Amino acid sequence: MLKKTKAKAILKEKVLIVLWTTSRCNLNCKYCYAAAWEKRADMDFETAKAALDYFADCSMKVQFAGGEPLLNVDLICRVVEYAKSNDYDVAFQMQTNGTLITPEIATGIKKMKIAVGVSLDGPPAINEKLRGKTNAAVNGIKLLGQAGIRANINAVVTKQNVSELPNLVTFAFYLGNVPGIGLDLIREAGNAKSGLVEKASPLQLTTALKGMQRKSEELFRLSGRWVKLREIEAAKNRLKCSSCAKDYCYAACGRSFVILPDGDVYPCGSLIDKYEYFMGNIKYGKMKVITLAKIMSDNCRDCSYYSICPGGCPSRLIVNNIITEEQSLDCVLKKTAFDMVRQKQGN
Repeated sequence: MLKKTKAKAILKEKVLIVLWTTSRCNLNCKYCYAAAWEKRADMDFETAKAALDYFADCSMKVQFAGGEPLLNVDLICRVVEYAKSNDYDVAFQMQTNGTLITPEIATGIKKMKIAVGVSLDGPPAINEKLRGKTNAAVNGIKLLGQAGIRANINAVVTKQNVSELPNLVTFAFYLGNVPGIGLDLIREAGNAKSGLVEKASPLQLTTALKGMQRKSEELFRLSGRWVKLREIEAAKNRLKCSSCAKDYCYAACGRSFVILPDGDVYPCGSLIDKYEYFMGNIKYGKMKVITLAKIMSDNCRDCSYYSICPGGCPSRLIVNNIITEEQSLDCVLKKTAFDMVRQKQGN
């Protein structure tokens, strides 16, 4: 009871709980920041159960991650069943590479009502160079579609794939069950420290986003069906507001708990090799809440989007050792999206 009371007393709003179901993966992506956690282990049910019980009085968003979460699919099933049997207020989501999805797993995901995002970095030839097992990933997305599941794609942006991102929109469209694509800028942690991939330039990033949106609009005119871009949709929503929430994510407002297989807790998966962000161990029931401070430059206050912009990802700025927001690709991406939407609205 002490665990539940503590969580309820501190956290009044929905919390994000990332269950790192396993640190193992069947891929070895060239930029993977999860590789910073060098232990190879699976989370057991008692650790996952401790997390759910700790936040029992909270509204929860539980994300299954890793590693590749489907390497520990039995745990996922047990967690969902336990939450349901205890009538916990929880919504489930999963980020997967898609390669392990079978018809049975797709049916189970549908039954368990788990929202799914699949990582794919470009059309097949590009994705194969950066991630591998592309045929299996594409087959996984198709199997999700056959089970009636719509899955967004998440693409990590690098110098190696940025020019092909508009073609990813076309590829996603023809898959049929992909309603949207989100972009994830590279974090210089884990495998990304090897130098095998490079960051895209500001110009490359701007050109790619504009090309993706043109392709999305062209396909919509031809078919009446959108492949929406997360960054553009976020800009649209924020431009409707006179003033919006300025927190970038759950970690930026002290409501994010990434739980590793051994029970250790951090505010973000990008920071698991930085002990100063260690929050405690869920199995011992005592955790401190860490709020990631917003990083911004003095020039941000002069920006016309200041009142509605959440800034860049605080953990990525920490990992990439970026001191001011104006130096980051996060800023480039958001300004480009805002400018594109505003220009479209003015036409």
